[in-house]
Amino acid sequence: MNCPETNNPPTQYASDRNLRARLRLWEAQEPRFDLYRWVLGLADIGAGDAVIDIGCGNGAYLPQVTALGGLPVGVDLSAGMLRAVTHRPVVAASAEHLPFRGATFDIALAPHMLYHVDDRPRAIDELRRVLRPDGVLVAVTNGAQHMAALRDLVETAARRADRDWVMSRMSTEAFSLENGSDQLATAFDEIRLVLPPNPVTVRIVDPEVVADYVASVADFYESGISQPWTEIVTEVRDRVAAIVAERGFFEVTGVTGAFVCRS
Repeated sequence: MNCPETNNPPTQYASDRNLRARLRLWEAQEPRFDLYRWVLGLADIGAGDAVIDIGCGNGAYLPQVTALGGLPVGVDLSAGMLRAVTHRPVVAASAEHLPFRGATFDIALAPHMLYHVDDRPRAIDELRRVLRPDGVLVAVTNGAQHMAALRDLVETAARRADRDWVMSRMSTEAFSLENGSDQLATAFDEIRLVLPPNPVTVRIVDPEVVADYVASVADFYESGISQPWTEIVTEVRDRVAAIVAERGFFEVTGVTGAFVCRS
């Protein structure tokens, strides 16, 4: 397997630019699926609930938590990401060393972030520590077949120079729908996997959207291939353009779910 050298390349989250490029790919969903609303529904936030959003990124969840009556605190390792957050308060910290006293929060959100953490057992222990005894953790991640159609295009392009190259992805291997429960069970007694009611599918008509997505992950993979990552991006863009010309769209399906955890 061709695993990324690090879970957090310093260039990846220096700002929210790469994150925004990846989020744009999901704008053409059919039917529309509001991931944020779904996750917050699982958390069942009530008025006055203290909520910690671990790996808050550019803060998409924070204003929605406030709208539900919750009292959110955003936490992210990247100061560059936090500069894009307009909602306060936010704290620059790692999930392995949360700067809060125990039993501080009613709800912890860990949306699409635990696979980035180097020491997940410690991070999961920290999440349990900062939750109150009746608190709940909602940890969101992906399954093994997440974005398989796009991954196939990237691998086909890369294998022209590196025959056995595999686009190994932290979000479908390090902490996934298939193995996340066992990891969470070290700190939580009750773990429930919840899947969206329908597959999350996008039909993309602009090849640049896909090209920007692939370009956004360059620093995870370019050191492990023989050709410049820009050539991978170009080939994927051209292939998507051909598919769109033939079918009218390029379809990508996301496989996402959430673990709802209590002690």
